[in-house]
Amino acid sequence: MLKVGSIEEKYGEYSINRKYYRQDMIFKDEDACRNRKDEPCYAPELSYSVYTGNDILNIFNGQQEFADELFEGLDWQHPETLMEDWIRNNDWVVCDGCGELVDYGNSSNYKVCQSYGINIEA
Repeated sequence: MLKVGSIEEKYGEYSINRKYYRQDMIFKDEDACRNRKDEPCYAPELSYSVYTGNDILNIFNGQQEFADELFEGLDWQHPETLMEDWIRNNDWVVCDGCGELVDYGNSSNYKVCQSYGINIEA
C-alpha cells in the first residue's frame, strides 16, 4: 500500500514529515485510510490540516466508494477542494433529492441516483 512521508503525534500536536508525491510535498498513508480510520492518513501541502480515514469518509456522508476514489486522487490539495473541483467539472453530481454524490465519469448525460431513484442530468 502507498505510504508517502510520515507523521508523529507528540503532546497532542502532529509532526509531519512530507515527501514529494506527483505534484508536491504531502503525507499520505493508504493503509491508515483503509484499515485504521481513526489514525492520520493525509496532510496536504502548506497546511497544518491532518485528515483521518473517518474525516474523509465523513466528507462524503459515508459513501465509501467516493472517499476511496478521492483519496487516490489526492496529491497536494485538501480533500474538500478536490471534491469541489470534480463536482464543478461534472465528474460527480450531488443529487438534489438526497444530497448523495452520483459518479458521472466519462459516461452518458444521465445517471440514476441509487438512493433517491431519479434521473440526474450533468
